[in-house]
Amino acid sequence: MIFMCQYQIENDKKTDTQAFFASMTPEQIAGELPNGVKQIGRWHDIPNGCGWAVIEADNQENLTSWMMGWSGQCTFPTVTPVVDDDTARKLVQALLASQQG
Repeated sequence: MIFMCQYQIENDKKTDTQAFFASMTPEQIAGELPNGVKQIGRWHDIPNGCGWAVIEADNQENLTSWMMGWSGQCTFPTVTPVVDDDTARKLVQALLASQQG
């Protein structure tokens, strides 16, 4: 499953969290993801201390495990399951077909 995860750094932890993130080595970044979790992309709104990650996870437990690794620095106010274009098209086509009788 693919999830869009919004994060929000707690205001009193913003400087320390951003410094920690900026100092992470490629090995640390690669190691932050538990088995069964793949990061598709991550985008940051640095001045406001928030951003979005698109994560592929085998299951909710693996996704939660990744989120817990950051829970001391930020919250995840919105976690939304999402699909790619091909899957969305198939789902919409199936919905439209079912509505036609």
